[in-house]
Amino acid sequence: MPAIAQDRSAVLAQLKAHLQQVAPMRVAAPRLATGLPALDARTAGWPRPGLALIQGAAGSGRLGVVLPALGRLSRSGRSVAIVDPVGWLHPPGLVGVVLERLLLVRPGTGRAVWAAEQLARCGGVPLVVLLDPPPLRSGGRRLLHAAEAGDSTVVVVSEAPQQGLPASLSLQSTHPGEVWVRRGGRGGRTGPVRLDGPGGHGAPLSVSAPEGSRTPSDG
Repeated sequence: MPAIAQDRSAVLAQLKAHLQQVAPMRVAAPRLATGLPALDARTAGWPRPGLALIQGAAGSGRLGVVLPALGRLSRSGRSVAIVDPVGWLHPPGLVGVVLERLLLVRPGTGRAVWAAEQLARCGGVPLVVLLDPPPLRSGGRRLLHAAEAGDSTVVVVSEAPQQGLPASLSLQSTHPGEVWVRRGGRGGRTGPVRLDGPGGHGAPLSVSAPEGSRTPSDG
């Protein structure tokens, strides 16, 4: 029996070596840095490709969590997109974002998910933010498939909970400068992450907007 076990181990070792030569293991694609050191240390960044959720009430600093990544990508010459179905976003308030590299789409609530899918799937937009969509239901699965097809990150920023969303990273924004992390979109909160303390470096948001409109700081 020991000889048989040794023979089996030798065969498995040879097979493993052969497979590494003819079909080397694929290296996992790097995650997309959030640009917030404290959050990156906890989560390793936004899933790429993949789907993430930032859930929180208006005024909780939701949009500020994704703003650093939008800014960094746009400053490096990459196109980024925000799908704003209700039309409240004031782009000049996005501090650090190169507006010439920002695709702002206002399709209305009925076509918001479709628009985000097309942007994520096209292969030229590494980060797509979907603001306050209606309940996604099966649309969440379509967004995930689009992100995977286009090697992009889709971040859903939602005031209401999105039940069943297949997000591999889920954050709850409680107030500006703090988020709670949920892995896989389910389960208990893992503890707060301070974004504006030492190592946090939360990004400020401008409040300059036309009178009567919501500003990014409301997000």
